[in-house]
Amino acid sequence: MEVKQAFEYFNLLENQFWSALDESTIKHITYEGDLKPQDMLLYGEFGFALIGLKPSVLVEFRDPAINLLYLETVIQPVLFALKEKTLNYHTIKDIKTPESDLNGCILIYSIAMAANLPELSIVLQATQKFISEDTMAVILDYPGHLPRSEREIPTMKSVIYFSNKPNVELIALTSFAVQDSEKEATLSHFKRYFTTCKEKLGIDLKLLIQ
Repeated sequence: MEVKQAFEYFNLLENQFWSALDESTIKHITYEGDLKPQDMLLYGEFGFALIGLKPSVLVEFRDPAINLLYLETVIQPVLFALKEKTLNYHTIKDIKTPESDLNGCILIYSIAMAANLPELSIVLQATQKFISEDTMAVILDYPGHLPRSEREIPTMKSVIYFSNKPNVELIALTSFAVQDSEKEATLSHFKRYFTTCKEKLGIDLKLLIQ
């Protein structure tokens, strides 16, 4: 299966994954409805990794059993079908960040980047039990960071990359936080993603900073 087909196949399987969940499970993993399933879709992030933009994608549901189900029903079939084996997956063990306990989460990662990115190796080899949000930003290729102090809370901006299809509601493909001072870096990041996604996935991206 070629890259664009794998991207579309991931989207199909991910939608089937959500359709098969019962209401109580959906309520649980969306934090009692605080999040919407459509905002938790990872096919955009997967697509970015598939075309060599992102070193990795983090699958982080509230329940390790749901992470495993997602692995078995979405990730594994796509990676098996992918013609060129550029991606692999890893189940994270006993690693925490300031925001999350990543134990049982799944990391889809670039095999090529894993050999050259020390931050990614830390997670794959579990050489540290606690990693910073800055390290996670490198691993996930986010050009900004979460507030490090109360002083940075007012200057935080939310960034969303949308799939921009004619006559179709905008679909969020990724979101992350940046500081006001990181806007230029974010614009450069978006331009790189826009060009590569257009070329390799045939999709147009739209940027929102708010």
